[in-house]
Amino acid sequence: MSSRLTALILCALLAPAFARASATPAPTTLPDCQFTNELGRAVRLSDFHGQALAITFFYTRCANPTFCPRLSKNFQEASAHLAAITNAPGNWHFLSVTFDPHFDTPDSLKAYAESYNYDPAHWSLLTGSPEQIGQLAHAFGVAYKDDSGMINHNFRTVIVDATGRIQMIFPTGGNLSDQIVEQMLKAAIVTAPLAQNHPITK
Repeated sequence: MSSRLTALILCALLAPAFARASATPAPTTLPDCQFTNELGRAVRLSDFHGQALAITFFYTRCANPTFCPRLSKNFQEASAHLAAITNAPGNWHFLSVTFDPHFDTPDSLKAYAESYNYDPAHWSLLTGSPEQIGQLAHAFGVAYKDDSGMINHNFRTVIVDATGRIQMIFPTGGNLSDQIVEQMLKAAIVTAPLAQNHPITK
């Protein structure tokens, strides 16, 4: 089955969930939820205050190269780019949140992260209770549904500035590496909350 046909089928299956998600406005500031990272350590989103964040949602068993692997590739490429920029801000961090907590244990997440040559100083992979994951995912309009052992889902990559305010939401998959770098550089130097609401790219 082609990637395009797969995407069309997923959109049809998730259309009711998309409608429900879009009916609820996304938050303007980052909710505080508790998770466990790939190292087995408890973390709260508030622990990252003062850092620019990029947050996306995925699961490690996803086999479609244009879906979760592409989201992780975005973070791999963007983190390498940010690390290579001379005199760039260092207060940035990527968060990949699984919506498959029963399979994606900390050990599974760590092995997955290492396959993308991740730097734990700048990239964490998070699991937690289904309730906490659902709270964060649904806040940003992420819809996901179990389907014969796999998970159908839509896409969100959320950029949060260093004050904890939502700066940008990318509601698509695909290659976003350069756009993530651009947004993270802006988000890292924000020192006071902005007055306007966050934009959502089309």
